[in-house]
Amino acid sequence: MTLILTLKPTFFRFLLLLLLLHLSSAASDEEIRSLLEFKKGIKLDPLNKIFSTWSQTLLDPSIRSGNSTCPSTFYGVYCDPVSSSVTGIHLDGISLSGELKFATLLPLKSLQNLTLSGNSFTGRLVPAVGTMTSLQHLDLSNNQFIGPIPDRLNDLWALNYLNLSRNNLTGWYPGSTFNLNQLKVLDLHDNLLSGSVESMFSVLRNVEYVDLSGNSFAGSVALSAENVSSLANTVQYLNLRRNKLGGGFFGDDVINLFRNLRFLDFGENEIIGELPSLGKLPYLQVLRLGGNQFSGSIPVELLQGPVPLVELDLSGNQFSGPIQEVNSTTLSTLNLSSNMLSGSLPPSLGNCPVVDLSRNMLSDDIKVMEKWGPNLESLDVSSNKLTGSISNLTQFQRLTLLNFGNNSLVGSVPSVLGTYPRLVTLDLSSNELDGPLPRSLFTSLTLTNLNMSRNHLTGTIPIDNSHTSELLALPSYLQMELLDLSDNSLTGSLHSDVGNLGRLKLLNLARNQMSGQLPNELDKLNALEYLDLSNNNFMGKIPDKLSPNLHVFNVSYNHLVGTVPENLRDFPDSSFHPGNNLLLIPPGSSSPKNQVPDEIQGGGRHHSSKSSIRITIIVASIGAAVMIAFVLLAYYRAQLHDFRGRRGFSSQTAGQDVKLGRFTRPSVFKFHSEEPPPTSLSFSNDNLLPSNSRSLSGPLESSTEIVEHVLPEGSAIGSASLNPNVQDNHPGTSGRKSSPGSPITSSPHFIDTFEQPVTLDVYSPDRLAGELFFLDSSLTFTAEELSCAPAEVLGRSSHGTLYKATLGNGHMLTVKWLRVGLVKTKKEFAKEVRKIGSIRHPSVVPLRAYYWGPREQERLVLADYVQGDSLALHLYETTPRRYPPLSFGQRLKVAVDVARCLMYLHDRGLPHGNLKPTNVLLEGSNYSARLTDYCLHRLMTPAGIAEQILNLGALGYRAPELASATKPMPSFKADVYALGVILMELLTRRSAGDIISGLSGAVDLTDWVQLCDQEGRGMDCIDRDIAGGEEHSKAMDDLLAISVRCILPVNDRPNIRQVFEDLCSISV
Repeated sequence: MTLILTLKPTFFRFLLLLLLLHLSSAASDEEIRSLLEFKKGIKLDPLNKIFSTWSQTLLDPSIRSGNSTCPSTFYGVYCDPVSSSVTGIHLDGISLSGELKFATLLPLKSLQNLTLSGNSFTGRLVPAVGTMTSLQHLDLSNNQFIGPIPDRLNDLWALNYLNLSRNNLTGWYPGSTFNLNQLKVLDLHDNLLSGSVESMFSVLRNVEYVDLSGNSFAGSVALSAENVSSLANTVQYLNLRRNKLGGGFFGDDVINLFRNLRFLDFGENEIIGELPSLGKLPYLQVLRLGGNQFSGSIPVELLQGPVPLVELDLSGNQFSGPIQEVNSTTLSTLNLSSNMLSGSLPPSLGNCPVVDLSRNMLSDDIKVMEKWGPNLESLDVSSNKLTGSISNLTQFQRLTLLNFGNNSLVGSVPSVLGTYPRLVTLDLSSNELDGPLPRSLFTSLTLTNLNMSRNHLTGTIPIDNSHTSELLALPSYLQMELLDLSDNSLTGSLHSDVGNLGRLKLLNLARNQMSGQLPNELDKLNALEYLDLSNNNFMGKIPDKLSPNLHVFNVSYNHLVGTVPENLRDFPDSSFHPGNNLLLIPPGSSSPKNQVPDEIQGGGRHHSSKSSIRITIIVASIGAAVMIAFVLLAYYRAQLHDFRGRRGFSSQTAGQDVKLGRFTRPSVFKFHSEEPPPTSLSFSNDNLLPSNSRSLSGPLESSTEIVEHVLPEGSAIGSASLNPNVQDNHPGTSGRKSSPGSPITSSPHFIDTFEQPVTLDVYSPDRLAGELFFLDSSLTFTAEELSCAPAEVLGRSSHGTLYKATLGNGHMLTVKWLRVGLVKTKKEFAKEVRKIGSIRHPSVVPLRAYYWGPREQERLVLADYVQGDSLALHLYETTPRRYPPLSFGQRLKVAVDVARCLMYLHDRGLPHGNLKPTNVLLEGSNYSARLTDYCLHRLMTPAGIAEQILNLGALGYRAPELASATKPMPSFKADVYALGVILMELLTRRSAGDIISGLSGAVDLTDWVQLCDQEGRGMDCIDRDIAGGEEHSKAMDDLLAISVRCILPVNDRPNIRQVFEDLCSISV
């Protein structure tokens, strides 16, 4: 009995141990099952981290290691070493995707760390996350989660790290409660969250790191000490960049409460007023307040201490007055660009290596630089009013970037600049410099970007190897990638040693006085993307094997001869002509114009008597050939008339007008051919040709005009002519390749009309078999009346051909003849066109009627004709101009008109779908904007929609998300993107298709504007016609900022109502 009593406690302890082991094993199995359920939400594991290791076989106890119940073989899973419970899941940066079910993780009662950052998980953050109260570290950043942050998340009382940044989270934050009192790090940047900054500051306690940048938090930070005291005591990092903060800044008494602050970024908001004294922030190292509306002078303590700043960014504000001496011993980056600072350059920069003072009103002589220290590494003082000459500044041996562009410097370029051992970028453009180019610039081992354009430089380009003593140590290829010497007075030939610039991507020598033959060594420049040698005196042939990477090419206005090499024939005729009278593009090439160029209109700077003789011979030959063809054709027609007269009319010819040879205007409704309207001719809203009068009906029997394509016999439309004297000089597109199906852009009214009578065989209107449907009661006419209406070709788009038709009563219409195969069935078409036809808005050109014929090619849409030219013409018209340049006020009005109209369409659930400057017509003396070609995608088949979007992409107006979509469809956000591009065009007067050279190489318009904006150089983009004074500089900055927001990624892009309201808030 005693033995039994003695064994009893031991026995019970043994039973208890077995029970605990069993429970532990059961709990472990439950956690493993939970992880396996979580795994089911993962649809893609490209690195095979999860699929290969999270195996169900671990539920078998026999394969577990020792007594451990931890699923340690699961990738990214960590356990407590004592209890073996799962405490951490680390799956960051392995490209997983799927829609997560957070509820599957609820059984993990000991989970402290959940890190899923850097993947592509989708779905919503469910309230159940708030029940995982053991969590201390939650990182879901850089995924694709949507929806609001659930209030239950605030119940995670133990949480000290919360990172939900770079998702698509929306809604108001924080919610009704905020109990995260242990939180040290709060990172919500780059979402779509909104809320009151006052509410946010008042609930944050003990937080050391706060990043709310890239959201829509609003309100003023001119808060009382009571609102910020709990945050100010602990916060070290505070970032609210790119929100909607307004009003004033912290007051003197409040800002000094942030005693531990090390990093403060409130850039790109709308904060106004003067900066308070920041001298009592003993640890502040980074201060970024750029892109606001601060005014007044710059506090001296920021430049001279005692604040230990390392980086100071006050760019893009309205600070004024002189720049005080900089003698801070800690400052390493100083950005005061794009303000209204005046006076001379500061007498000292201290030890600061990176300085940007560009786009201010600094003046006086730059001689003060002689007193600066040797620590300077990057200096940008471009776009000021600096004077004087560049002296031999030998102390700047650490310089990597030097930008004096757009000032008033005079004198020669000192050779010492080429001796700086680290210099990568040198920009002296747009000054008054003269004299020769220093040879040292072309022997530098580091110089990569050299821009000396728009000066008065003379002499030759010293790139020959004749001075071998200077070149003994040079590699076979120098580092130069960008070389822009355009708009100078350089002479001589382009030396063959240009082939040593093997890294060159951009070479611009346009508008100089260079001569000689183009060296074959240009073929060695395999990286070349941009080559402009136009407006010089080059002779000889074009090298045969220029870089296959060329995107921009222009040799017009020279004296080149021979045949255009095959690999250059995709470039438009304007890349080669005017000028180069004996340079031929072989027939059948893919160049937009392949006939012999005609220089009758002139336009080149360099002409010779020999060239004039050659022109005369060529023109006379063409004229003789045309006359012979005309005589033969007239004889043929006479014989045909005689033959018809003898044989009479068959049933197929009954009803035809037999009055051959008469001059007539076209008529609209004559469909006696199975052939569609011509789809291969290059007349379009996007690809201009003269608006010659044309028939919309019968076949073209004869024409004295030169045409590019021969239509099939019996084609239902007269051929649009190409006048050989009309050059394709559309700015911004000259020299760019044209790809099939994506013509170079232009306005339908861009080139003067060349009216020529044409001989047409017109069918009688009594054979019409289709139906004409009116969309309102404002007009009444018959198909016969329309068929007899004189018409002229306006252009061609991805939808079809556009005509202007004048009815007998004088009313003018535009008639869009839709292309074959792009239109929906009759029932669907009628439903959609009635919806589009119901749109009535002062800024929308209304649809009036449509015609549905018995054949597939007989689909027409009729709208009012607007007496006004397109925005494209007003922006890009070259000399001789018919219109004065648009003022900034007029451009802003156009932007507001277009946004207002888009908002009207979007409110009715209708994306425009085809927004571009050629579809914006300016009417009347006040240039009221009216939209055309809206919503036509609703009439199209999927193939038609895809072609429309492809065309937008070729022209530069397609939103990026449409390019990657398998079935792209016009959308509201895509309209906003296109509007953003148009806003950029209004500000810069550059086309969306332009390739622009700069310090970063050749980029397109949107990349260029974004780059300038990011670097605080937004005003560099502005069209000089409107950038002359300071009157509207703030308004231009605002418009530029709106344009950049419009082309953000789709989830960050504002809606049209936000854009409209922002545009309306700009005052001029």
